[in-house]
Amino acid sequence: MYEINYWAVLVASLVPMVLGALWYGPLFGKHWMALVEKTEEEIRAQFNPVKSYAITWVFNILTAYVLAHVIDTWSFRFGELDVLGGIQTGFWIWLGFVLTISWQRVAFEDVKTSLWSLNSLYNLFALMGQGAVLAAW
Repeated sequence: MYEINYWAVLVASLVPMVLGALWYGPLFGKHWMALVEKTEEEIRAQFNPVKSYAITWVFNILTAYVLAHVIDTWSFRFGELDVLGGIQTGFWIWLGFVLTISWQRVAFEDVKTSLWSLNSLYNLFALMGQGAVLAAW
């Protein structure tokens, strides 16, 4: 039976932060800004580091901790999960919960489908990365 490795949870919690810096920076930053209809100056003027990084990191720790429990449960049922199993776990969590729940923003809050897609794909890769770290540790 897998026991929660808190070091792995902490490291996995950094995956979305690093990915987010790349995703919403050099990879898709300009596209994201166009989708949210804001300039870099407007984003910087509204920037709150506690809200943007500290709270997000706490939520990333929570996500990694819950994902570690899911991996633990699946390991109990299917045997020890390897990196690919961790990636698959992240995928299934994303597909069953994140993708479906986040669609409500498009359906009821008039969020652009393109923005939803960009953010959903980020969440997919973040969860798969966290799953890989947790299963590998």
